[in-house]
Amino acid sequence: VGRAQGKGIFLFDRLSAISQWKADTRWKPDNPQAEPYVVQKYVANPLLIGGKKFDLRLYVLVTSYSPMNVHLYRSGFARFSQHRYTNDAATMGNQMVHLTNVAIQKTSASYNPDGGKWDMHRLKQYLLSKEGPDRVNKLLKGISNLVIASLQAVQKAMIN
Repeated sequence: VGRAQGKGIFLFDRLSAISQWKADTRWKPDNPQAEPYVVQKYVANPLLIGGKKFDLRLYVLVTSYSPMNVHLYRSGFARFSQHRYTNDAATMGNQMVHLTNVAIQKTSASYNPDGGKWDMHRLKQYLLSKEGPDRVNKLLKGISNLVIASLQAVQKAMIN
C-alpha cells in the first residue's frame, strides 16, 4: 500500500483470479515481505471525456481532526489516459486504457505531455458546457461530501 506510478495495481474480472494471484509465492501471510492490499470494485461505466478515462487529483489540508477543520483547494487537476476506454475483458491487462498514471502513460507512442492533464477550472468549464450548472454543482458537492466522509472515517485513529 502507498505505492506510486501504477505499481501494485492489478485488474481482475473474476474473484477466482484473485485467489490464483494470491497463491503466488510473493503473497504469503507468514512472508515478512507480504504487503496488505486494498480491493475495490472497478467502475465499469466511468465518466469519459473524449472517450478517455480520467482521475481527479485533489489537494486537501486538514488542520485539525478535533474539531474537524478541512480545506479543499481549487488547484487540483484531472489526469487522462492516452487511449480510448473500453470495458472489453480483452483489455483488462492494458494499463494504458485503465490507468491514468503519468509513469504508465508516458510509455505510450501516443503520449502527449500537454494533453494528459486539465486543471480543475478547465474540467469544470467542460462539464458545465456538457451537463449544466445543476448537475456540476451536485457533482462537486458530492466530491466534497466524500472527502469529509473519508476523513471522518479515520478521525478517531488520527486523534489517537
